[in-house]
Amino acid sequence: MEILLTGANGFIGKNILEGLGNGHTIHCVSRNSNINILDINSLLKISKIDLVIHCAAKTFIPDSFKEPFQFYEFNFLSTLNIAEFCRIKKIKKLIYLNAYPYGVPQYLPIDESHPLEPHSPYNSSKIIAENLLFSYLKNITKVISLRVFNIYGKYQLQNFLIPNIISQIKESDKVTLNDLRPKRDFLYIQDLIILLNNIISDTKNIGIYNVGYGRSYSIKEVVDAISIVFNKKITLKTIQKKRQNEILDLYADINKVKSSFNWSPKFSILDGMKHYYKNEK
Repeated sequence: MEILLTGANGFIGKNILEGLGNGHTIHCVSRNSNINILDINSLLKISKIDLVIHCAAKTFIPDSFKEPFQFYEFNFLSTLNIAEFCRIKKIKKLIYLNAYPYGVPQYLPIDESHPLEPHSPYNSSKIIAENLLFSYLKNITKVISLRVFNIYGKYQLQNFLIPNIISQIKESDKVTLNDLRPKRDFLYIQDLIILLNNIISDTKNIGIYNVGYGRSYSIKEVVDAISIVFNKKITLKTIQKKRQNEILDLYADINKVKSSFNWSPKFSILDGMKHYYKNEK
């Protein structure tokens, strides 16, 4: 299959290239490519595409509070151009990598019907882009939006939690973190790649899907898993710095994505860290 991948130089994009590259021809749009996603005429130079995977976005939540205009501008305009590309080229399927949009959970686990309350400019810009795709491409392109909870793995930047912990463990036996209270639904990147393979092969399903492991892990559980993998006894310290609009616990109801695409996550936090460590070495 001929696949157009946006954000090919990012964390998820790089893993998609490695995970799907042998079975498909992937055309990359990234900061390092000759195609400018913010220029529709540049995008339209690409031809013979069967499917689009749209990952390109500004993503780091703390920065979105400092620079909201840049986040809204890039995340909306890049998606608008991708939608117009799909319309003109009559693309059959688009997979959109969305983010967690639900804010403080009203109930757990969180299903796709949970009320939306984006808790940052980043999350808000992503849900606006999702709405755009479904309305713009109605009756033109099959749109699958994956509301991915907390993803981790190879190539993730060190300003995210798990790479930050690993970086500290490599330097010493002490880990200092801002806040130990939050619990998150951590999904290993390889589980996402398996899901994308299943979606590419699927011919009937469209719509919105929550994607996670299906349970939450405490930060201590994450540190313990990393400690086991690195075979290091860790001293954990917190500076009690609370993030704006922090959510203390969340995890996904993944029944819809499991039944639609014959998929279940394989990597617990410990299994994911073992695979992550192997790749790092």
